[in-house]
Amino acid sequence: MSQHKKKGISKWLVVVLSIIVVVGFGATAYGVLKENNPMALYVTAEKNTMEEHWERMEQYNQHTLALQERMLQEAYKTDASLKMNVNAQGGQLNQAVPQLAMIQGILSTLELKMTSKVDPETSEMSGSLDVLLQGNSLAQGSFYQNEEKTAVKAPFLYGKYFALKNDELGAFMERMNQPTQGLTEIPNFVQSNSAAFTADEMKEMAEEYVKALGKHFDQDQFSLSKGVSYEEAKYDKVTIDISEEKAQAMMKTLMEKLKNDERIWDVLDQQMKLQGMAAGEQETLQENLETAIQNVDQVKLPNGITIEAYIKDDIVAHETWTMDIKPNDEDAVNVAISSDYNKEAKNRYTASANVTFIPESEDSKLKISYKEDGKPNKDGLHVDYNIGLDYKDQQEDLKANLLLNTDYTETSSNTDFELQLEGSKLGNQPVPGISGTFKSKTTKEDNNQYTQKSDLELDIAMNDPAMGNTKAHVEFHLEQDVSFTNDVSFPTVEGKEAVQVMEKSDQELEQISKEIQMNLQQYIGNFMGGLGGLGGF
Repeated sequence: MSQHKKKGISKWLVVVLSIIVVVGFGATAYGVLKENNPMALYVTAEKNTMEEHWERMEQYNQHTLALQERMLQEAYKTDASLKMNVNAQGGQLNQAVPQLAMIQGILSTLELKMTSKVDPETSEMSGSLDVLLQGNSLAQGSFYQNEEKTAVKAPFLYGKYFALKNDELGAFMERMNQPTQGLTEIPNFVQSNSAAFTADEMKEMAEEYVKALGKHFDQDQFSLSKGVSYEEAKYDKVTIDISEEKAQAMMKTLMEKLKNDERIWDVLDQQMKLQGMAAGEQETLQENLETAIQNVDQVKLPNGITIEAYIKDDIVAHETWTMDIKPNDEDAVNVAISSDYNKEAKNRYTASANVTFIPESEDSKLKISYKEDGKPNKDGLHVDYNIGLDYKDQQEDLKANLLLNTDYTETSSNTDFELQLEGSKLGNQPVPGISGTFKSKTTKEDNNQYTQKSDLELDIAMNDPAMGNTKAHVEFHLEQDVSFTNDVSFPTVEGKEAVQVMEKSDQELEQISKEIQMNLQQYIGNFMGGLGGLGGF
């Protein structure tokens, strides 16, 4: 890749890389602690501020975090049930969809029952799905996978599993005259779900990256002013000046370390397979990263990067990062990042962060904002969140705000949410009102047994001139029991126990296909006949 000719990199890639470096610098809080000086003061305060946020999150997610970590390491079984309820009405909706009442009735009496068995040690998993309507089973299916094969079974269509080697997906698609679109292998879902870093691994990696970035900092980049006024209070103000050359060197160090970090690429490879991304996408990412490394000198920061941190009681109360980013032959973009944190008591605090982009030659502005306001309540903690996007140029504007009000306990959360949209960029299209609630609870029944319950309610309302005032209410209710046990057994899909798809001739597959078609026709006939007795919706 070192032979690639230098190419231009986009303005937004440059902006993102620059921000990554600044945030990476802030992360040195987890590393370099030295004698009492401006650098040590800043690093210590950053560390304390980040740890406060993490400890608060950890306190109100204890069972969920513990369950997630165990599911990555230990064998377990799950039994789950998913139900829903739908109610849509108003305007011309009933005339436009005459079958609406029947559809709502079916969906509101539908239930999905699911089971699974997972063994992370052997990368095996199996699962089953039973679709019920008014308590009667409509269709069943099952699934099994190990490191070598994937198998599926639908008894109402065929009595055996259909098995395919994971690395034969591409060959199977070609045999069926279907485009592979670069997908040649079935990912192992256990490995893909386990492709994540534990808290200890993340801490270890952070320390490594911090150590690499820390080599670019000197004490003379830091200055300290004591007793500085900010919003009617006194703080110790630390100012950090990073030159253009230093910033470029930091970017290059960060990207080179990332390029050579096999741990990250291994996890990324599993996740890309799980998302169905084509083979070769990772190579493309690596090539793009190499191009960015070669072109790091195109990232012009005429005024460098300036960081100002206002510190009190070893906590960063207010911080700003400012820079002008100017890719070669392009106009500069002013980037301003600010954050505030005010802790009044243990669970009484406010926090916010803003990122603003202002192009030098364009009359436009993009601001991304985040706010949270936490206060104690009877059973734990209440937090109001506001996540916003505000865009404006000479011709259009757009505002989007996601409001969330959440009550936390050590085992549960209850969130009311609302999405607000407005602005000329939406055109003359009607904008739906979207709101709802989400409840989640994780209970530890005993050392090896957990119960999870999740409820989502979604309300959508729209005033459409063509359809009139319409509204819809949708509910999803999920209950799941998780049991950790070494007693997990899996089906056999070897030899004649399953249809080995790629070992069958075209004639054999054609005969099986005919049997499936006959079974499907019979199933549809029985199903439609059964619907005749479903008039009670």
